[in-house]
Amino acid sequence: MGDLERILKGRLLPADYSQFQIHRSRRGREIHRVVLLRNAQFAFAYLLPGGPPTVRDIGKGKGKRKKSFPSPSKVLPLITSRLDPNWTAGRDQHPEVDRRQAKHVLVLGAGALGSPIVDHLAKAGVGRISLVDADTMSPANVGRHLLGAESIGESKARAVAKRVNLAFPSTEVVPYFKNTAAWLKENSLVDVHAVLDLTGEPDVRAQIENARQKHPCPLLVGWMEPYVAAAHACSLSSGQLWLQGPIDPLYSLQAVVWPDEVIQQEPGCSSRFQSYTAAAAEHAVALVAESAVEMIDAVEPFPPRVRSWVRGQLYLDKHWPGLKHNEWASIASGFEGLTLTRPFP
Repeated sequence: MGDLERILKGRLLPADYSQFQIHRSRRGREIHRVVLLRNAQFAFAYLLPGGPPTVRDIGKGKGKRKKSFPSPSKVLPLITSRLDPNWTAGRDQHPEVDRRQAKHVLVLGAGALGSPIVDHLAKAGVGRISLVDADTMSPANVGRHLLGAESIGESKARAVAKRVNLAFPSTEVVPYFKNTAAWLKENSLVDVHAVLDLTGEPDVRAQIENARQKHPCPLLVGWMEPYVAAAHACSLSSGQLWLQGPIDPLYSLQAVVWPDEVIQQEPGCSSRFQSYTAAAAEHAVALVAESAVEMIDAVEPFPPRVRSWVRGQLYLDKHWPGLKHNEWASIASGFEGLTLTRPFP
């Protein structure tokens, strides 16, 4: 105990050391005091004496009862595991994790595309995510969503936030059960480092474009074409606008010529039904997640670009007769799938 006290007194600021010596919280309750010592290779933790009893559930079912264990009378070694993002996201090999921890990312859409993207951003070490979606989880969503049947009837944003916050303590996901227009009425992009629009909705793209003109920040627009015949991630720096004129460029960036009979709207959160598997959608998730992390890490200004995953002709023929690629994507016709990167026009 004396050795630990000397280490603490030498390592902590005087005010922090005095605070650590207090055994009671502001409410007058006794509190546990834990010392964690860590370097690059090892970690040691100790529970100090003087805290409250530890209460644990013993047994199961009707025989379940609570048992109180008194606080140790001497220093008690504890088993430690590292859960800090430098270790979980990169095993101390990626210095950019510290910068990601300081980033605030706004994600619009918590659907089949948005929900796993939030999961990937947390795994990459992003510190704060605001998640906006006004939709609730339904049985039809279960086959493609990060969430399962346990979340049916709940707000997608709140349920995704709860799951990710529990799984990755170094990331704070703040859910907003409302649409983008309502969120922008109450908030701005002034402290947002990057925006991810994963809704596929033209109105959302226009609303975010207006907000970015007031408070410029990088934007990624990610979407899937019908049947996930292609997926796209368009990354724009703060000074680059999405709208070059009155016409939204999204459909001109697509890989496939879609006839009117095929449902064109294929947003990531609340679309009419398209027949595709979650496995097919994983290609889109990987493309958008990787592009998003690269954009978050990038130093501005960076060249605006569109990265696309395009399926070949055999895949198109399987899903709808007579489909063909646009000229820029025709190189993918003979492949199972091809990743193509091009400048944003």
